[in-house]
Amino acid sequence: MISVQKSPEDKGQTSAYEHDPLLLLVQEQLAALKDEQEKIKEDVKNLTEGEEQVIKTQEDIQSKLNAILAHLSRQP
Repeated sequence: MISVQKSPEDKGQTSAYEHDPLLLLVQEQLAALKDEQEKIKEDVKNLTEGEEQVIKTQEDIQSKLNAILAHLSRQP
């Protein structure tokens, strides 16, 4: 929430900015964007972890295929 500096004369009075519908709308949108950004960060993290797992699986498969090919090449 955006804070508004008040002078001593304003104490006890409501500032016009505190209840401005446009300001409230912008604050809500900002909060929603912040939540969406956090979700996107989590999605990117999950994709990165998934990518690492795919690379490991590919390396394992390649290693097994190389072992099979080596075995087959030794047979007459």
